[in-house]
Amino acid sequence: MAEEAAPIAHNAELLEWPKKDNRRFLHVVYRVGNLDRTIKFYTEGFGMKLLRRRDVPEEKYSNAFLGFGPEESNFVLELTYSMMFYIFLVT
Repeated sequence: MAEEAAPIAHNAELLEWPKKDNRRFLHVVYRVGNLDRTIKFYTEGFGMKLLRRRDVPEEKYSNAFLGFGPEESNFVLELTYSMMFYIFLVT
């Protein structure tokens, strides 16, 4: 018969550290198959703003950075479309 787990005693100090921690996620990267459609999804669906976009044709990829505010103080979503990666996936 399975024993019941003992309740975990909450340590007040353990619960306070997130309030004092000033670290944050800077950004996350997603590879996408259609950059324009994905930008539209996040801007229209979630209200994010397109902060910047970078096309690098000589290396066959594009990036778009979206967020709710400036990159210096807000989390940013980086979308990457790579023609070479996409070709690899569909072949």
